[in-house]
Amino acid sequence: MTEPRAGRPLRIYWVNQYAVAPDQPGGTRHFDFASELERRGHRVHLIASDLNLSTRQYSRRRGPTDLRARTERIADVEFTWLSAGSYKHNNWRRVASMTAFGLITFRHLLRVRKDDRTVIIGSSPHLFAAFGGWAAAKLRRIPFVFEVRDLWPESYSEVSGRDTGPEVTVLRLLADLLYKRSDAIVVLADSNVDRICERGIPRSRITLVPNGVDLSGFENTAEGVDLAQPGVFTFVYAGAHGPANDLGTVVDAAAELNRRGRDDIGVVLLGDGSTKDGLVKRAADLGLTNIRFVDPVPKSGIAATLRTADAGLMILAPVDLFSYGVSPNKLFDYMGAGLPVLANVPGLVADVIARAEVGATVTGGDPVALADGMEAMADEPPADAAENGDRFIRAHYDRRKLAQKIEQLLESLRSGSA
Repeated sequence: MTEPRAGRPLRIYWVNQYAVAPDQPGGTRHFDFASELERRGHRVHLIASDLNLSTRQYSRRRGPTDLRARTERIADVEFTWLSAGSYKHNNWRRVASMTAFGLITFRHLLRVRKDDRTVIIGSSPHLFAAFGGWAAAKLRRIPFVFEVRDLWPESYSEVSGRDTGPEVTVLRLLADLLYKRSDAIVVLADSNVDRICERGIPRSRITLVPNGVDLSGFENTAEGVDLAQPGVFTFVYAGAHGPANDLGTVVDAAAELNRRGRDDIGVVLLGDGSTKDGLVKRAADLGLTNIRFVDPVPKSGIAATLRTADAGLMILAPVDLFSYGVSPNKLFDYMGAGLPVLANVPGLVADVIARAEVGATVTGGDPVALADGMEAMADEPPADAAENGDRFIRAHYDRRKLAQKIEQLLESLRSGSA
């Protein structure tokens, strides 16, 4: 365990529309890093919207007409919840929500306290919040760090199939501006470094800080949801239900297992998203009894929930971007909970699973291959997956150690050595 620094504290404003507190479903990368940075003596202000990405519900305000900023401290971390328009599906209303949040973020950050220890971090997955943070930082003459969690417009192009058009042009212009005008860039996947360098950015300005696990959070005793069924080897997928997640492949794999008579293998899809209703309907139309849909659980209960399953599913659509440009929370959550992992994602994800010796990878987008992999893992679970995963995370993906890299980067910016 690292010790807190004795120097003057940094004042960090970290913007991500979809950052969540532990009482909400979703990834807690920013909360975990903020907790560790606070423990080390710094002051972190997380700026987010309380419209949860998974549930599409407000957690702090009454509804979209409640426009007041709300500030609260959660386990020593200060959250400021800003308003953003509501939406249910990935349509123009979501774009409007992202745009509104970026504008409101800009206005909010113009009023933040400024001194020689203040830094602003703007995080994707979308660029509007990061752009709002950058604009405010430049007007206030505060260092700005761009955290690249998803590559844009590459993510949009891969999922939509559109390589040209006004939306692609706007996203490219925004991304290039943020790459070139930021004081530093943080990426979550190593291969994204090369992609950003292709845009004319010096490698020296990019720092790799991947996703990982707050192992202290996985040691708690918070209650979860029991996913186990007697006599059934249970695979769990925990995360977003959207087009990029390709969960139709999981439903079709469950149908294949049903045809094979493998009623000793079950699947749980835990979470929510724009494709969930369609997935539920498809499973019902196929008459499947070996697949269950469970609502999202708060992050504080995810460890206890995952431990009741037998293996984790790491599923994404078979597109090139996902082979190099992702650092998925759920992969490390599965490992932190001691589960073996079955994935259908090549490249970085497959490499982590192989190096950690915690599971196997099958061909993406192929339900028969996925069913084959599920059968093989259920019949012969990977030996020592829990121990191997714990050891690998402690060596490479412990968020308490990764927070040190963030701290060192921000210190270098404020000391003028970056």
